[in-house]
Amino acid sequence: MSLLNQLFNRGLLGAKCKTCLNLAISRIKLLQNRRDVQLKLMRKEIAQFLNAGQEAIARIRVEHVIREENIWAAYEILEMFCEFILARVPILESQR
Repeated sequence: MSLLNQLFNRGLLGAKCKTCLNLAISRIKLLQNRRDVQLKLMRKEIAQFLNAGQEAIARIRVEHVIREENIWAAYEILEMFCEFILARVPILESQR
């Protein structure tokens, strides 16, 4: 808890917190974009496997797609939480 107290008890560290949150949000968006590209490629591969009649391999790939979609959703939740904290930093700073 001392780290949180240090971040929110002083104005300078509140600004540092805002910077870190903005960097985290941009990093999460970058990771989401990478996952999107991977998901599109994996879906195309699944279609190719189904067209080739390799249903067993396609099923394994579908499991990977589901896992990647769950990770993408977790990134979305983290991004929204960071934005929520970022919006509340001024309120936390004023309450001291």
